[in-house]
Amino acid sequence: MINERVIAEKFSSIWKVSFPFLNSNFMRVFNESQVHKFEQLEVSMPNDIRYDLVAECAFNIVAKSYNNCSVDDVVSNSEILNAIVKYTAKSIWISGNYDRAELILNKSEIDQVIKLANNFLGFIASHNATKVDFKPSLKGFGFIPDLEGDVSIDNILYEVKTVKRRFKTSDLKQLSIYLALRQVDDNNKSWEYAGLYNPRTGAYSKFKVGSFVSSITGGKTPNEAFSDFLDSLVRDIQVDSKF
Repeated sequence: MINERVIAEKFSSIWKVSFPFLNSNFMRVFNESQVHKFEQLEVSMPNDIRYDLVAECAFNIVAKSYNNCSVDDVVSNSEILNAIVKYTAKSIWISGNYDRAELILNKSEIDQVIKLANNFLGFIASHNATKVDFKPSLKGFGFIPDLEGDVSIDNILYEVKTVKRRFKTSDLKQLSIYLALRQVDDNNKSWEYAGLYNPRTGAYSKFKVGSFVSSITGGKTPNEAFSDFLDSLVRDIQVDSKF
């Protein structure tokens, strides 16, 4: 299946041609100079939690509670919480190879979910935004299916990475795919800014899309760079599918 993670991790030749300066050296400088710390409590990573389930549940709880209720209200309502956990498991464990017992969060996992969700809500609140859109839809292109970003805050698209590591090149590649799809969508306005955010550590970065694209291409505009990238990607996928 061709999705954003597959594209971000593969097709290295196309990435190198389209964005020649998006490499390990760029990422080292990016982490050192463009990543900042949002003032929040860091959330540790105990051994008795399922990190993927916890991270996605926290995200979905934020989307559910934003402007409606508190995180505690969601977590204390067993019916709502169970529905979110079930929906989350179905979205991340696509094979469906799990049983009902695995849909019950343990005490440590619930604690993690609450802390991560509150951190995320605090980060969003710091923007004093007029419009927040969770999982903004992105129209597909060629063999690339319709996708969803993480969160749009006014004119900023953030990719959320709930991890205990520094940001990686693949994180920016995944974000670039979303930006590219929106750039070639005539029915929706492109984001002026983009960034990465980690609710576990508080690390975040916000940058102007035009400046970012120029720095990783050697001077191209977003329209030129993203259009060329998607065209090259679709051609490569078409060739592979024939053999």
